[in-house]
Amino acid sequence: MATTRVRHVVLFPFPGQGHLAGFLAIARLLRSELPDATLTLVSTPRNVAALRAFSAAADESLSLSFHALPFVPSEHGLPAGCESCSSLPVQAFINLFEAFESLEPAFDAYISGLREDEADVCVIADGFVAWTVNAARRHGCAHGIFLSCGAFGIAVYHALWKKMPGLPFGPDGTLHLADEHPGVAAFHRSQLSPAFLYDGDMRDRWTAYYHRTIRLGYRTDAVLVNAVSEVEPTGLAMVRRALGGKIPVWPIGPLVRGQDLSEADDGVLRWMDSQPPASVVYIAFGSQNTIQPEQMMELASALESTGRPFVWAIRPPIGFDIGGEFWDEWLPEGFEARARASKRRPRPGMGAASLSRGVPIIGWPLGAEQFYNVRMLAEEWGVCVELARGNMESSVDAVKRSNVAEVLETVMGETAESVAMRRRVAEVQKMLKAAWAADGGSSRTALQEFLTAVRLQ
Repeated sequence: MATTRVRHVVLFPFPGQGHLAGFLAIARLLRSELPDATLTLVSTPRNVAALRAFSAAADESLSLSFHALPFVPSEHGLPAGCESCSSLPVQAFINLFEAFESLEPAFDAYISGLREDEADVCVIADGFVAWTVNAARRHGCAHGIFLSCGAFGIAVYHALWKKMPGLPFGPDGTLHLADEHPGVAAFHRSQLSPAFLYDGDMRDRWTAYYHRTIRLGYRTDAVLVNAVSEVEPTGLAMVRRALGGKIPVWPIGPLVRGQDLSEADDGVLRWMDSQPPASVVYIAFGSQNTIQPEQMMELASALESTGRPFVWAIRPPIGFDIGGEFWDEWLPEGFEARARASKRRPRPGMGAASLSRGVPIIGWPLGAEQFYNVRMLAEEWGVCVELARGNMESSVDAVKRSNVAEVLETVMGETAESVAMRRRVAEVQKMLKAAWAADGGSSRTALQEFLTAVRLQ
């Protein structure tokens, strides 16, 4: 008698907000392609509880399983209950990275148990938990790494990590990557953040961790990237070059990652729906970043001076608890009252605005690959204008209300430049939508080819 083929996909995200949301997006894609497969999200107990609750509330039909690996934060010098990046300053992320490496024996035991019963097991892991490839190799499982950021950004970071420590900056602060990526212009020191990655006491720990992760990543079977082949040809070519052409790279974007793992603010959404099309400025700096008090004050004044409606996902400035109470003194006197009276919304929270929604971007990169995303979108596609760069004290002077007003006019005004930018945004939006077309979209095809390559289809 024929037996039913059992397929089990194990998803292991790193516990950063965008990473977790990205893996939930992958789970939805896999469920549509593999309706009979078992999908299991693996993490530590608190992360599993949060993911389980969010998944149940957002999509009851997803049919996800969950597995919690034992984890005691205090055993790794982490605060009590700290199992994700949300409760750590960026400088302390290395503590969580290293702590998660200690999960390998428990993960190995879990995979070993699956292999006793499952015919086909595939592990899809975040790049920051590339050590999962060890268990996959020991137990004969397929393994893929998912990179939740874009191709260009990860390719640049890969090159930087390989050069650390002691990045060879020139006298003018520039760094050339021509040996790895011919034709790619130089980068400036201001485009590498946080600064302690190249100039700090923790440099050796960070460098050692990145080098371990890179070596392990070369052992995977495939790399999935949150990119679209038609939009990021340069970045994808760089990723494939970095991997020596030996590991297939499958672009399966765009995976929109802007939704917070919390309840949506219906009041803000209703207010935005009441505004004229393409009239609202949305300001957010990601789930882990914030700006200097002086920058916050200048940005608030600039927004008020333009008279444009806005929503600002606002957090306390640098030097204060990013998740703590917000003080009125960080904004111009009476700013919030005037903004609300004029039907504008400064408020805490997160949301999404991106090219997939047909929205041009004002770039203010603060950390990680944001600098390279802005550069790619501005230089390669002309759909982004960089307003400022970084949140170090040296960058405060770059944020002036006159500059903000000028950039807003460039992106949202009615000049020839503004109209041309919005036309380019519409072109990119069409490419992003077409990537998932049922009749041969590039990302849909890439996902199906990946599943075939790892014997899931």
